[in-house]
Amino acid sequence: MKNLINIKIHTLMIIVAMLSWACPAVAVDGVQIAQNVADRNDGQDATSKIRMLLIDKRGNKRFRNLITVVKKYGDLSKSYMRFTSPADIDGTAFLTWENKDLDDDQFLYLPALQRVRRIVSSQKSNRFVNTDYTYEDLQSREVKQDTHMILREEKIDTYDCWVLESIPKRLDDSQYGKRIIWVIKEIYLPIKIEFYDKRNRLFKIFTGKNIQKIDGIWTILDAEMNDLKKEHRTLMKTEEIQYNRNVPDEVFTKGYMKHTQ
Repeated sequence: MKNLINIKIHTLMIIVAMLSWACPAVAVDGVQIAQNVADRNDGQDATSKIRMLLIDKRGNKRFRNLITVVKKYGDLSKSYMRFTSPADIDGTAFLTWENKDLDDDQFLYLPALQRVRRIVSSQKSNRFVNTDYTYEDLQSREVKQDTHMILREEKIDTYDCWVLESIPKRLDDSQYGKRIIWVIKEIYLPIKIEFYDKRNRLFKIFTGKNIQKIDGIWTILDAEMNDLKKEHRTLMKTEEIQYNRNVPDEVFTKGYMKHTQ
């Protein structure tokens, strides 16, 4: 009986050792981590109110308020953004429709022109209404568009992260030469992104802070995009957010962009 117990204990130790060896194999798979980030739960739809602060290199500040709405349609999604203040940007709206294996459709509505303008591919590297986000930053990338490799594991604040390097497979597919992304383990939430140009120079950094679980979904409530070249920053604070409220499809139409709200 003693020998049988020893055999069982020995067998259990082998199984534990095999599992502890096998689990890291998933962790070092950059493609799988990138896919888990893309697949993580962020709700069927979301509506938020955001306070935006623009700070230039002289320390001058400009405040803006906006609402954002996102809704999933199967594997794809649509998003709507509308500025509500100050007066010089009030009513400016931005709409994105994701497309499978194609560039996303993006539209900008400027109240002064009273027309909806389509954003073409050559404009994707342009700054979005003088913020530090480009039109490319406001669209999603499919996992298969990039090669993904785990560089290391690292802590940011109290969060254990994988540091993921993502490089476009096609040079003409992005304004960026690569992205370095800090992904929080277990919840697969990107908390920091470094953007490099095609000469491998760091020129922009995104940082997420104040992470909370809202309606069961991990959410970044404070974010900063820092343009190192222009010495300009865009800070965004989410003042209110709601998930899974059955947002009507009408919100994601070009006609809706012209509505006064």
